Amino acid sequence: MAPSELNTALSAIGERLKTAYTVAASLLCFAAVAFVAVFTVHGITPGLAATAAVLSVVGAAGALVASRMCVWRQEEIFDEIVLAGYRHVGGDAVSRYAEALVSADRRRMLAGTLERFLEISLRNQLTAVPLDRQTLRDLEPHIRGLCSRVRAVDVDVHAAGMVLLRRLITDGASSPLFRVSGHGPELERAIANIHAHLGPAPVIQLFPAQTTEPVRLAA
Repeated sequence: MAPSELNTALSAIGERLKTAYTVAASLLCFAAVAFVAVFTVHGITPGLAATAAVLSVVGAAGALVASRMCVWRQEEIFDEIVLAGYRHVGGDAVSRYAEALVSADRRRMLAGTLERFLEISLRNQLTAVPLDRQTLRDLEPHIRGLCSRVRAVDVDVHAAGMVLLRRLITDGASSPLFRVSGHGPELERAIANIHAHLGPAPVIQLFPAQTTEPVRLAA
C-alpha cells in the first residue's frame, strides 16, 4: 500500500475504534442506570429494567469485540508500515509500536517461543499444533543462532525483523514452521530473511583487542 493509502486506512480504523469505545461506554452506563432502577424506581417494571440492563451489557460486549478486531487490523497496518520503512506514516503511534516490538521483554518472549518449538522437535514431544519437526531438527544451528541474536538485548535490532519473526511464530498454517514436511528450504529462507531485516549482524571479536600498554615481563 502507498503511504497515502496507509494513512487513510489508519484514520478510518481510528474512527471505528472511537465509535466502538463510545458505544460500549454508553451501553454500560445505560446498563448501570437500568440495574439501579430495578431496586430504586418503583414505577418501572423490574423485569423490563433487568432485560434492558442485560441487553445493554451484551451490546457493550459486542462493541468491545468489534474494537478488538479493529485493533488487530490496526496492528496489521502498523506491520506494513514498519516493513516498508515509512518513517513519516502513522506518527507517534507507529513509533511506540516499533519500540514495543524491539523491547527486551518482547525479544525474550519470541526467542523463547521459537526455541521451545525446536526443543519439542528435538525431543519428539506432543504439541497442540503440527510442526515440521524434521526440518526444525535439520536447521537447529540456524534456529539457535537466530534465537541467540534476538535474545541478546544489548545489541540493537530493527523492528522489521521482529515483525517477520512474530509472523513466523504466530501465522499458523501460512508459516513454514507449522507444515508437516517438505518445507526446509522455505523455512531456511524465512530465517535468512529475518536476519536480513534485523539489521547488520553483530561483529564477533574472536581475539582480544590489542593493547598499547608495554608488556611487562616477570622478573
